[in-house]
Amino acid sequence: MLELEKEINDLRGPIIVLGAGGFIGVNLLDHLKKHRNDVYGISQNPKTNWRLNQLDIPSEKLIKCDITDYTQTRNLVGDLKPKTIFNLAAYGAYSSQKVYKKIYDANFNSAIDIIEIAKENGLESYVHAGSSSEYGLNSSGPKESEVLIPNSHYAVSKVASSYAIKYYGKIEKLPVVNLRIYSAYGAWEEPDRLIPRLVSMARKGKWPELVNPMISRDFIHVDDVVKAFIMAAVSIKKISGESYNIGTGKKTTIEELTKITKKLFSISANPLFGTMTNRVWDLTDWYSNTEKSHRELSWQAETTLNDGLKRVALWQQEISYDNAYWNYDNK
Repeated sequence: MLELEKEINDLRGPIIVLGAGGFIGVNLLDHLKKHRNDVYGISQNPKTNWRLNQLDIPSEKLIKCDITDYTQTRNLVGDLKPKTIFNLAAYGAYSSQKVYKKIYDANFNSAIDIIEIAKENGLESYVHAGSSSEYGLNSSGPKESEVLIPNSHYAVSKVASSYAIKYYGKIEKLPVVNLRIYSAYGAWEEPDRLIPRLVSMARKGKWPELVNPMISRDFIHVDDVVKAFIMAAVSIKKISGESYNIGTGKKTTIEELTKITKKLFSISANPLFGTMTNRVWDLTDWYSNTEKSHRELSWQAETTLNDGLKRVALWQQEISYDNAYWNYDNK
């Protein structure tokens, strides 16, 4: 991945990463802190977050805040007066996160609060983590201008946020943008997710439980996602109020994924499909159209799925993944 040192140094500080204890948030925070000393990671409880505990981040750069609490949010933004905000806080993306009120509080209401408070202090850039789920049933390479057909509370909350971004950018002329992220994977993803489990077991010559082989995803490595956030922040004056698809533009079925994995890890056994029940949002055609991102963000995914799986395997070996205390999936 490109270091993007110039682009990062061009950002106005202070910089905050909301949802810094999450998968993409911690990767973004880790990269930004290599080039800046005015970057702060915001999490509900940094001291107990397993990802943040593994990284060498000074305690004074990690701040506890529940952004669904208006008073806490106002104190945070009022004290730090951040000029650049990356909002990756979310709830509801995983099947275990079903409380509808928490979904809307975390994904929509808190975003409105943050923007309203931040604009009082001269906000320079706000980049919001949207989701490919915003398209819902319209999942076959949709352009950003196409109809959104959300098929879950999580998707509805993300759609609402995308329209709020459009309002703030086009009507109030604030520097805000929404990134619709596809199926990100890489270092620090939850151990029970598909790619971490697949690679972990593949290193041992085994297969995890799998859904229908025709279910598809647009798998994008987290390094490419981090780059998209930085490029969006740098380009904010030209793209305010817009949404962008952040994916590879390539449809990969679960069957194709296993073929790549089988060859890469020299697995002799064949995978057994249908041993895991499909999730309610699983679709056979789920992939991105990234023409707008290429054109307006000067961004495109650079990591092939083969290389991305190699990076995951190397990372797992480097951190002794199989014996990590937080790796509950292998206990």
